[in-house]
Amino acid sequence: MRLTILGSARKQLKGLPKFKQIIVSQKIRALTTGKQISNVETLSGYRSVYRVRVGDYRIVYKRTIDEVCVVVIGHRKEAYKLLERLLG
Repeated sequence: MRLTILGSARKQLKGLPKFKQIIVSQKIRALTTGKQISNVETLSGYRSVYRVRVGDYRIVYKRTIDEVCVVVIGHRKEAYKLLERLLG
């Protein structure tokens, strides 16, 4: 499965504290393995958009048959606002 991380999500990842960057990066890699991941929920109002909780941070991604596209990485207070701005 192919992994794509939007430029804005890369920038958000780099803005996280170093130890959180490592944990979030591991979770993102796990998304492409096909294994069951905990704390995943479908976001209502969006088609094929999911979120993963990593402590106070959220990874929001779109999933198709052959691709995972990370759209937003951010603190829970900001992640959904960023998503709304990007996907409307």
